Order: sequence, then structure tokens, then C-alpha cells
Amino acid sequence: MSQYHPILFFLQLGVLVSLGLAGYCAHRLRRHGRSLVVLSVGLLAVSIAIYNGAAAMKTASLALPGKLWWYKLEFLGSLALPSVAVTLALAYVGQERWLTRPVLAVLVGIPAVAVPLIIANPGSVMITEPTLVETGGFWALEHGHPPLFVMVAAWGEGATLLAALVVGSSGLFGNARRAPALILGAALGLPYGALMLKTLQVYPPGGEGINIVPAFASGMLVIVALAIARYRLFDLLPVGRSKAFGVMDDGYMLADATGTIVDANEAARTLLGEERLTARPVEAVVPGLGGPGRTDDPTGATGGPVGTGDPVGAGDLVGAGDLVGADGQEEAANPVTATVEGRTLQMRSSSVRDGRKAVGRVFMLRDITPLREREQALKEENERLDRFASVLSHDLRNPLNVAQGRLQLAKEQLTKEVGSDPEGHVTSAERALRRMNEIIEDMLLLTWSEQELSPGDLGPVDLEAAARAAWDHVDAPKATLEVESSTRLRGHEGRLQRLLENLFRNAIEHGGKAVSVTVGALPDVQSPPGVQSPPGGQSPPGEQSLPGGQLPSKGTSSSGGLSSGGLSSGGLSSGGLSSGGLSSGGSSSGGFFVEDDGPGIPVERREKVLEGGYSSREKGTGLGLSIVQGIAAAHGWSTLITDPVSESSTESQAGGARFEFRSDGMQGG
Repeated sequence: MSQYHPILFFLQLGVLVSLGLAGYCAHRLRRHGRSLVVLSVGLLAVSIAIYNGAAAMKTASLALPGKLWWYKLEFLGSLALPSVAVTLALAYVGQERWLTRPVLAVLVGIPAVAVPLIIANPGSVMITEPTLVETGGFWALEHGHPPLFVMVAAWGEGATLLAALVVGSSGLFGNARRAPALILGAALGLPYGALMLKTLQVYPPGGEGINIVPAFASGMLVIVALAIARYRLFDLLPVGRSKAFGVMDDGYMLADATGTIVDANEAARTLLGEERLTARPVEAVVPGLGGPGRTDDPTGATGGPVGTGDPVGAGDLVGAGDLVGADGQEEAANPVTATVEGRTLQMRSSSVRDGRKAVGRVFMLRDITPLREREQALKEENERLDRFASVLSHDLRNPLNVAQGRLQLAKEQLTKEVGSDPEGHVTSAERALRRMNEIIEDMLLLTWSEQELSPGDLGPVDLEAAARAAWDHVDAPKATLEVESSTRLRGHEGRLQRLLENLFRNAIEHGGKAVSVTVGALPDVQSPPGVQSPPGGQSPPGEQSLPGGQLPSKGTSSSGGLSSGGLSSGGLSSGGLSSGGLSSGGSSSGGFFVEDDGPGIPVERREKVLEGGYSSREKGTGLGLSIVQGIAAAHGWSTLITDPVSESSTESQAGGARFEFRSDGMQGG
């Protein structure tokens, strides 16, 4: 036997709404991964579905045992609801850190203990004197309320109220978006309001035995579902916002369509020197940033922000009716720099869209003061190098040229008068002056090679063409050059050619005038499974790293070789361009190598040959390979000295030296 009451419609509708929202949350969790906000809403929907279903069966039942049984089952959902509501509130406002083990023990433990006690009801500890009460032709269940039951009910009301206050206060005084936070807070407070109506004995038409709390809980879910659709609760304020934006060093601000800040992290408040950012216009925080600037007005004439780059204002870009481009995409505006409290900030923005309609704007702020200070230091260092080069080029070279000219005149006059240079003084002076000229020339090249390269200085360079051009500047008619393979490198053509010239000259000086030199491309190098690539040119475990990222070889060879006249540490640029790379366009290269068939370089000397001023030749300047190293470092290339391994090498070969240059810093050969 059953009976009908109008509230049954709302209870049954609540079951359908709850199951629908629970299914949507399950689908979203499968598609987008774990989210505590989504999980909490799903569990809330399941709890309310159980609550409404049991309440509907209880309401329709006429027999006391049936009503009592369904009434007890209501608590499977009603006692889970406060715990889930608290979890949802903390997750939504980004305070999951409060969900510690003790807190979770309380949230899970109270329902886990109370529900079995209510169902079993030993000694009438939870429910006393159950009875049927007839009200206007409708039979309802009433019972006594022991102290333990009152305590559990009070806990449920208090937890639900706490959840509503946490979300609502975050919208009013915290970082949560105001409108959706207030709506969600009000929704969480609906069941508490129904409990208060029952406590105050204010009942709806139909009798005092009617429980309106399940219907109010269904209303809460309807509001939550509307907020998800209208304010994209799962999209604009995901559960990870606090962890991602709350702890990062970059500032983050979210503005709505009116240019009002609705969310910001602690870094943004620190960078801008503002304790409160939410509910304030972007324009009030950074004058000009939220004004009527346009992305096509880099001068700021239309009201753009003070600084460099294009305006990123929210005014024109995110009006309530603004549409993005025909392709539905909008690129973030160019960065704007501004000085705030003595710090240089770089600001970027991009629109937040609902389909093709812009509904908000995200601003990212980064403190680039250290970067600007480093840029200034690099600029000053380059200026010092330029002044040094000027001294070498003019203040020293000019008087040196004068001395050489005078000495030549003196030698010619002495030859006329005496017939020769009997003591060899003039000849010795000529050698000394030539030596000075060589040192000055090498120092100029060294200074030039150390200057930092910008991305605009780099371009595609053909390895074979550069090698042939460099070989044309080498005076060695008996030496031979073989280009084993070629590739397209991304580099500075002039400096790459100078690097090859120095390597060729060293090969000839130390390997003989009939030395054979081979140039070729290196294959891409991949790390073996489970082995991490050495970063920045570091050597693998067990191997020593040379200055500037070059790696010693495991092989051995005899003295001499391609590189015994160089120095290394001076060639390190202030900030080599890792972006330079060794490939360009559609080409891909692991780097390139230069090797000879000379006597080679002993392993124990492979580090010293690249040190400043080191030379195995008495007349060497010790700067040749320092220039090579400086050019490589300026490109962001690592240098490896090893033994020849090219196709032209033979087992009968006495030795040889091989230089490998890679952009990935990995050891090859």
C-alpha cells in the first residue's frame, strides 16, 4: 500500500537531477583526469540521489516498519552530504591543505559510525518511539530525538553551514571569483536553511511530518549544475589553481569581461605591492594596462600602458560582446614591461574564451629585474672588450707598424753601408716585432670570438662551403682537405670560417705541411635507454669535463697533433646561445668534426691544449685554440677532443687528432 504527496514529485525529480550530474562528473573525471572539485560534486550528487530516493520511498509508504526502514536508509545520503560539502568547499577555494588526516578522519568517521548506529539503533540510542502521525489525510513518521541523535544532527548542520561560509567568504574577501563563489555558497547553505525551518517548526503545507530537506538538497544540485554551465566552475577555477598559481614565482591575475580582477595569486600581490587585488579594476592596479589600448597600437597613443611592447589592455579586448578571430583563436599580446617599486616587470596577457566569445583575460607577470641586470652587465662587458680591441687595433698596432717601417729603413741603410747585418740585431728585432704583431692579431680574434651572439646573428651555413672557403685562406699547397660529409649548421658564417681556419693551421703546424685534414657531419646522438643526456656539455660519469663543456676521450695517441697550440678558458662567452644549435631548416645534425692524420694529442694533454697561453711550440702564441673554443662557446656548442674515427681513417695510421662540436653537449665518437 502506498500514498501520494506533492513533495514526491520534487523528490523523484531530485533523484534524476542527482544521477545526471553524477554521470557528468564521472565522464569528466575519465576525460580530464583527477580533480577534487569534480569528484566532490559527483559524490555530493550520489549522496543526494540516495537521500531523495529513500525519502521518496518513505513518503509513499503507509506501514510504520516500511517507513522506518526507508527513513534509516536516508542517512546513508544525508550524513555523507555535510562531509562532502566541506571537502568541496575547501577544494573550490584552493585550501586542500586543510584536508589533513585528522580532518579526513572526522569527516569520514562520523558518518561511518552514525549510519550503522541509526540503522541498528541498539537500545534506541538514536531513534525512540517511532510512530505514524496523520496530517491532512497524509501519514508521516515522527520519533523522539535522543541526545546522540541531536549531536549528530547538529554536526551535520554545522558542517553544512561551514562549507557555505567558506565558499561565500572566499568570494567576498578572498581570491575566488565573486559571483560563482557566492552562488555556490548559497547553494551549499540550502540544506542548512531547510534544517533550520524544521528546527523552528516552520513547515510547508501538508503536515508536520513532511521532511523538506531532501528537496532543498536537490535544489542545491540544480544551482550547482547551473553554475557549472554558466560560470564554468570546472574550467576557470580548477582544483590545481592554488597549487599551480599559488606557489609559483610569476604573478597571475584573472580579469572578467569588465576588466575587474576576480582572481590573483600571492606572487602578483607581492610583485605589485598590493595586499588586495580582487574586485579592483586592472587599470587601478597597473595604470594603462586595462585601458583602451589596442594590440595594433605599440606606441600607446590610444591609452596603452607605459613600457615597451604592445598594450595588453582588457578594455577593448574583452568586452562582453567581443569576438575573437574567424578561426576562434587569439594570440597573446606582446609583452609589456613596466617599473613597479624599482622592479622591472614583464606582463603578458591572453583572453579566456567561452567558445568564440571572450569572457575574461589572464595576466601573467614576471620579475625580469635580474635578467635586465645581467643584460646590462653583458653590455658593459662587451663594451670593455670593444675598448680592449680598440687599444690593440690602434694604440698598439699603429706604433708597432711605425717601428716595423723604421726598422726596415734602418736595415736597408745598414745593408747599403755595411753590406749586411753582421750581428743579426736587426733580424732579431724583426722577428720580435712580427711576434708582437701575431699576438695582437690573435688577441683581436680572441676578443671578437668571445663576444656574445644574438639570434639575429645566426643563420644557415653549409659546412662544406665554409670548410672550402677556410681552406683557401691556408697556405699549405702539399696538405689535403677532404669533406667526408656535409650538413647545414645554424651559426655565424664568419666565425665558423675562422674556427675552421684556426684548426686547419694548427693541423699543418703540428702535423706537417703534407698533413691530411678531414671535415664531416656528426650523426644525431640519442641517450641509451635509462641514461640521461649530460646537460650543457657535462661529461658522463667517470669522465672528466674540460673547460667550456668539452670532453676528454678514452683513447690514447702520441704527442703533437691538431691542437697543441691553443688555450681554452678564455673562449667562454658570457652567455652562449644554446638556441643557436647545429641545425637549421629541415636539416638535422648532431654536429660536425675536424680531424687530421698527424701525430695526435696524448690524453693527458687534451685538457691543457685548450688552456690559456698553452703551446707546445716555442714560437706559438697559445691563442689559436682559445679562439676556436670561444667561437664554439658563443654558439652554445660543446667541444670534444678524441681520436680519428672517420671513414678515411685507417688502422695503420700513426695517430691524429679529432675535434667534435655538438649543440647537445653529448659525447660522441
